[in-house]
Amino acid sequence: MIYNLKPEVKRPALLTTTEITYAYAQTYGGITCQPLKMSIVRPASSAGERLPVLLWVQGGAWKESDRNLRLAELGAFAYRGYLVASIEYRVSGLATFPAQIQDVKAAIRFLRAHADAFGIDGERIGLKGDSAGGHLVALAGTSGDEPAFKTGQWADQSDRVQAVVDLYGPSDLPQMGEVPGFEDHHDPASPESLVLGGPVREMAGAARIANPITYISEDTPPFMILHGTADPVVPISQSELLYDALVAKGVEADFYRIEGAGHATVEFNQQEIFDLIGEFLDKHLK
Repeated sequence: MIYNLKPEVKRPALLTTTEITYAYAQTYGGITCQPLKMSIVRPASSAGERLPVLLWVQGGAWKESDRNLRLAELGAFAYRGYLVASIEYRVSGLATFPAQIQDVKAAIRFLRAHADAFGIDGERIGLKGDSAGGHLVALAGTSGDEPAFKTGQWADQSDRVQAVVDLYGPSDLPQMGEVPGFEDHHDPASPESLVLGGPVREMAGAARIANPITYISEDTPPFMILHGTADPVVPISQSELLYDALVAKGVEADFYRIEGAGHATVEFNQQEIFDLIGEFLDKHLK
């Protein structure tokens, strides 16, 4: 059989670039200088309009940082008209906190500094991350232009963002190990201990600085939080703490408890969830 078909074009072609260096950062002892890479997915044509930005920070217990792992699914937001940037950052095996949040903020400033080159609107930047990446985007969102986190390049640009999507990220590191069944988070070899540079219980000062809740104010941007009710890695109470702290300061926040979902499970990759997140981002960035 021969068929003539003229599909209706409902979504744009996408362009992907995977080898953008957004900053150079020192590793342990300042011995080496590591180039930090960014990958971008964007509509091939924006008809001369400046695009809003979605910056994605991949999870991995602060021990792994694969910027290309989720590029295919991030295309869902590029189809909605966003330039989507996915970054790597210094992992705990290379540098302890606050290196990770410093890298995230360097990426925000890099995008603003190159707004003309990328055809983006530097005043419409949203963040999205999962697990350890969720922690980092939440921290970036609440801490704004905190001086301790602004180091390195593009220092003349602001670190502030306009919206945050946090998927099952930690929000209060010492509290994680206080939840029954999650005591291993206090272990000296736990991801939290490794990123802080010592056992969580002995690093109270560093943990406070690393907690997104520490910085919440009336100026904090809108938050969307998603967390599985059966998460065996990050207790859902971490998102409950964050949501309650945001609401207490009058910050706009939506909290979605995903029934029966675990940690980074398939429920979070469904079109229904992508649409929900897209609607939140559109509300605040378009």
